[in-house]
Amino acid sequence: MDRSEGPRDDVSLLPGRGDPARLAELKRLCVLDSSPERAYDDITRLLATQLAVPITMVNLLDEERDWFKSCFGVQQTQSPAVPSFCEMFFTAHSDLIVVNDTLLDARLVHHPLVIGRPFIRVYAAARLVVRGHTVGTLCAYDVAPREIRRSSVSGASRR
Repeated sequence: MDRSEGPRDDVSLLPGRGDPARLAELKRLCVLDSSPERAYDDITRLLATQLAVPITMVNLLDEERDWFKSCFGVQQTQSPAVPSFCEMFFTAHSDLIVVNDTLLDARLVHHPLVIGRPFIRVYAAARLVVRGHTVGTLCAYDVAPREIRRSSVSGASRR
């Protein structure tokens, strides 16, 4: 999966999660619902360590769910597409989103995982792109607001 820093003109942003071409590319990867793999688990552990956050994930964004190829700090293997923090990538032109306090961000202030357990306060994610289509995210969450620099997330996501 290729990912570069900054805005991308070649990323298919619309019509979004249900885009047939995007979903075909995601299915072509043959990764959805696959067994855990150490390489992905190493990535989520490394990201958690480098950013000092309790939760990290490699998400694949299917039509109706976020499926976690790997996750650190949670037991779930998927979550519904609505509501999803990663939904922002279908309207954002940046490959990187960092929200240092979700209570101060209009996109997330009313999100169920912000106003309820586990009370997410930080969201940082990098877009995962294959052939110009957003297929997933590498993301990190914290339960306390704090500054995470974009360069920290960008650097960690390249490893």
